[in-house]
Amino acid sequence: MRTGVRPLELLVDGGYAKHEAIDEAAARNVTVYAPLPKPRDDDGSDPHRPRDTDSAAVAAWRQRMATDEAKQIYRQRAATAETVHADAKTHRGLDSLTLRGLDKALASVTLFALTYDILRAITLGV
Repeated sequence: MRTGVRPLELLVDGGYAKHEAIDEAAARNVTVYAPLPKPRDDDGSDPHRPRDTDSAAVAAWRQRMATDEAKQIYRQRAATAETVHADAKTHRGLDSLTLRGLDKALASVTLFALTYDILRAITLGV
């Protein structure tokens, strides 16, 4: 949280939508938008219907993701995060790092972020 401001909403890839993370985000008043996992068995159950084992935050997430508004908000993720990830991997060589250590990895990713922001500003004429 380098900006000093906690986000109010998170658009999260389905692989990161763990119940514990949703509970933690809710405890910090952050709304999570993430796709629901596909049901493991083909019993026809509605994945949006809260389960008996769900916490209040997870139940609210299930119900929220059933709404058209939440689905539309989540679609924004592809236009924001996915393009940055694709650029980093395809054009900037960040599909793997050849350096070691957290500080060096953070420096590399920070330089990428700065480069990406400058190139976007040039493209947008800002």
